[in-house]
Amino acid sequence: MNRGLITATLLLAALLLSSGCTGVPSAVGEQQKTVRIVDAVGREVQVPATIEKVVSLGPDSTRILVALGDKEKIVGVDGYSKLCPVIKKIYPEVASVPDMGNPYQGTLSLEKIAGADPDVVFIRGNHIDIADKIQNEMGIPAVCIYDTVRDYDDFLLTIDVIGRTMGREQQAEALEEYVDSKFKEIIAVTSEIPDAEKPVVLIVNPPHTDDPLTVMPSIHPSTLQYAGGNNAAAGLAASPGGSPWRSVSLEQVVQWNPDCILIHGMGQLSPEELMAKTDWQELQAIQEKKVYKVFIGYVGYDPALLVVQTLHMAKILHPDRFDFDFERDANDVFTVIYGVDGVYSALEDELGLSEV
Repeated sequence: MNRGLITATLLLAALLLSSGCTGVPSAVGEQQKTVRIVDAVGREVQVPATIEKVVSLGPDSTRILVALGDKEKIVGVDGYSKLCPVIKKIYPEVASVPDMGNPYQGTLSLEKIAGADPDVVFIRGNHIDIADKIQNEMGIPAVCIYDTVRDYDDFLLTIDVIGRTMGREQQAEALEEYVDSKFKEIIAVTSEIPDAEKPVVLIVNPPHTDDPLTVMPSIHPSTLQYAGGNNAAAGLAASPGGSPWRSVSLEQVVQWNPDCILIHGMGQLSPEELMAKTDWQELQAIQEKKVYKVFIGYVGYDPALLVVQTLHMAKILHPDRFDFDFERDANDVFTVIYGVDGVYSALEDELGLSEV
């Protein structure tokens, strides 16, 4: 793949970043004190024209803030941001950032948020009630990022929202263009593959468990689809609790008989352990040793990982159509987006991700 022009675009964005260009709008004769933002779920929020302190209540917004060059403005994060293996590598300073608690687990502390005295709070769009409470009762602007991601364009909207809020429009635009261009390179290949030639894939083993009978009915955004695969569990209904995982029987897995099995990168099983299970031996994927470990994500979406996991899946499923050096290209993606070398190689070693 030709990355020269794309990398040059991001380098230009880095120059804009380092020059302090913020894109803050001005009124006639004087700088505006606030800027109106329409967030990712359609709420209108007035935010300060110049933002110095941010609380990020989700790994998604934390990762994007780092990518846009605003990590030094983060004065509070949620608990998941501190646990995310990507964030710990691109933003090791997160270890010393105050923990505001977790809106996903009901441990969020409004007192800690008030004590951090942020200019703005970022929170997922499925927590609108909390966003409104922070804004209406505490007087702190709360900007919602995406509620759900059906397509990678939904995630690009979140980059745009955070970029406009932080006055980083040009950096956000460059990041969006980079992510979009990488997906289009992959889709240009996989869209030409007949549906009959696309393998049936089962995604198993949620993070921090060794359970192969809990499966992922869908991957949002549709990275598996973009990579040229069909999800064996696509017909399962979504979990009532909003979890992307569903428990199934071994009989159901046998009925699906997938061509390929992908283990979540933070699951505790290795491909070798799964292939050694006696009661899985009749599966085609086991017999053909098409079991791989792929880092699908951790609590939301990461701009670099969205691209990297799709590249990984595409290389696994269609090695004859993709001849790039995956590990090199994966490291390049993290370097372009975060300016940190060797991130993917470190994740591969730490999590036991499959080499392809």
